[in-house]
Amino acid sequence: MGRVTAPNPVIPVPPAELPRTLGELRAAGHRYRTVKQELRDNLIARMRTGADRFPGIVGYEDTVLPEVERALLAGHDLVLLGERGQGKTRLIRSLAALLDEWTPVIAGSVLNEHPMHPLTPASRAQVAEAGDDLPVGWLHRSMRYGEKLATPDTSVGDLIGDVDPIRIAEGRTLGDPETIHFGLVPRTNRGIFAVNELPDLAERIQVALLNVLEERDIQVRGYQLRLPLDLLLVASANPDDYTNRGRIITPLKDRFGAEIRTHYPVDLDLELALIRQEADLVAEVPEHVLEVLARFARAVRESPSVDPRSGVSARFAIAAA
Repeated sequence: MGRVTAPNPVIPVPPAELPRTLGELRAAGHRYRTVKQELRDNLIARMRTGADRFPGIVGYEDTVLPEVERALLAGHDLVLLGERGQGKTRLIRSLAALLDEWTPVIAGSVLNEHPMHPLTPASRAQVAEAGDDLPVGWLHRSMRYGEKLATPDTSVGDLIGDVDPIRIAEGRTLGDPETIHFGLVPRTNRGIFAVNELPDLAERIQVALLNVLEERDIQVRGYQLRLPLDLLLVASANPDDYTNRGRIITPLKDRFGAEIRTHYPVDLDLELALIRQEADLVAEVPEHVLEVLARFARAVRESPSVDPRSGVSARFAIAAA
């Protein structure tokens, strides 16, 4: 668990030795893998070497992380259920570190299409025409993570896409797939997409995610468009919202392969380790003071005067420090 920090905005520059055409890519022995295969292979490789699979995550080593690993090995989309301040977003963002550092894409593709696996009619035509001379770009794993905080005003257009009126005004017909402005989910194709606080998403908007999770495609305003999206979908939710208020529709709940419960630090040592890691101390704080804060936070969580459904966030002790 830990404090959520914004992703690094600096876009890395691809190494010069990477292949620049489809022919060079094939000659280098590159093979196409889905995102879930990629995550599984890289997770297994780290498990074999003993490398840290989820850097910066404290207190979940024996509980939550083994469940996350099993979900990734099984190729499941997953939802994390936990109270506020349990590091759900931090854990979700750490999954991007299991992706390949660089992955090839068709240069200029909005959907990050793989040169060996084009999706849209335009890209398939481009591959057929250029052949081995097709230009190849490279996408860093930091750019393969998308995230949306579910809010009541989120629309289907935000997540999936909508018709672009400007392209219609340019003279294209409504039946032309090129008139579609794709939303956040398809633009994260070949990556990881996270929906934070999923129960806050309006039920009619949740329906738009059904095909993404099961059939792996999207529908935009009745277009005859089938795009087999390649992504890992992860969501977070408060278990009170998830189970009691019933704000996640049943068909969507059924499509997540894994439901994983998060928790606050199970003992004092883990609470202290979390405070030490995350607190931005502006002065030297004695160890016994940090222990007082950790013990107080744990006592408040157990107090009958505090609503347990609201939780006492791990940020409470961190902010106090």
